[in-house]
Amino acid sequence: MAPSDTSAAVAGSPATVARKLESASTALANEFVRQYVSAAESGSVDRQAPVEAFDMAVNVIGVCASGLSGDGPIGELPSARGSRVALQGRSVVEAVEWLRLLERVVTDHVLAHAGTGPDGISMDDVRTILGRLSELFDVLCTRELESFTTTYNELAGWQARVSTDLLSCLIAGPAVDASTVNDQARMLNINPHQPFRAVAAYHEPAPTAQQWARVRRRVMEVLWRHDPRREILLRERRGVLLALVPLDRPGPGLVPLLTEMLDGEPGRSLFVSAGEPGKSLSAAGHSCRQALSALEISIYRDQRGQVTQCTDVILEVLLAHNRWVSNRLIETRIGQLVEKPHLLDTLRVYITCDMALQRTAEELLVHPNTVAYRLRQIATLTGRDMRRITDIGDLNVALMAYDAIQMRRDREEARTDLRARLFA
Repeated sequence: MAPSDTSAAVAGSPATVARKLESASTALANEFVRQYVSAAESGSVDRQAPVEAFDMAVNVIGVCASGLSGDGPIGELPSARGSRVALQGRSVVEAVEWLRLLERVVTDHVLAHAGTGPDGISMDDVRTILGRLSELFDVLCTRELESFTTTYNELAGWQARVSTDLLSCLIAGPAVDASTVNDQARMLNINPHQPFRAVAAYHEPAPTAQQWARVRRRVMEVLWRHDPRREILLRERRGVLLALVPLDRPGPGLVPLLTEMLDGEPGRSLFVSAGEPGKSLSAAGHSCRQALSALEISIYRDQRGQVTQCTDVILEVLLAHNRWVSNRLIETRIGQLVEKPHLLDTLRVYITCDMALQRTAEELLVHPNTVAYRLRQIATLTGRDMRRITDIGDLNVALMAYDAIQMRRDREEARTDLRARLFA
């Protein structure tokens, strides 16, 4: 054969395969549909899926034929399913797995007809053609992944905005319109008629972006383990996070799961709190406020590595939100001690140690006689009997009020205003 004839034969091989693909497109599409539907889980394919799959297969086979014959530029390849998969909330795998299945069907067809009949082509030409087909399908998969990613990011941004607006509305304080909350929740595919509980987390010291990403992933893994449906409302800034989590889920429960997580490495730098459950999403605003208030108290007391529930610090929460009561408790009970921090510290440790003199001395690293002397000073200044439970309880409430005032002062100086940090 002359050189020009050889060149023509080689050039004609892709065109021959292109014609065969065009003529067999219906049969190939039917085979693809059979494998595609059978590969899906039982009951997961609706009635329109086979029709849609058939149309997609015929379209792509036509693109492959045009690409082999040189009639269709790659830039005009279709891309739509990736976006639809993202909108349906399905896995990114579904955006491309159908293309890979169709690629196998087309490849098997080319191999089955290689070297057969008068128009048969050599295996060298087959490898060249399969390389071209592989490039075409790679481009198609890339387009689908780009389509999925673009839509997914847009959807994630929209969901984040709606979620933030919804949490802002709930946490604001005034009564909210339940119908508005329910409508927004349904937009996020969340059932609003189930009980919700707020969880808040704070990282100290201030984390880097990489540290926060790692900690956030650990927290979210726990929340998703509790709620596989992922009906969670979330708001975060670097170092602080607030989540509204559905409670009606099987398993060990939200607080035990968080406690288990804090037993590990995150417990060294993470403060976590939880509000009281709300019977529905529209009634869960108080849980958000409680979780943030409990978290501020936890940070002030340096109670990291544990879940501080609102009920554990309910008196402190009430005092933190009523400055007049807190100030009056301080003035009438421990006003004479405010300027004597060593006496305040002694009183605090004495109460923590269950009024045990020796343990108090060990905690303060002083002699027991020093503790006894300080207690006599406290008794003289406050007019309280340091051996009576009722008097000690009264002084303990005053210490809580003192902590609440100090914590509020820190918040006003923007050191621990978590709500402002979250929704700035």
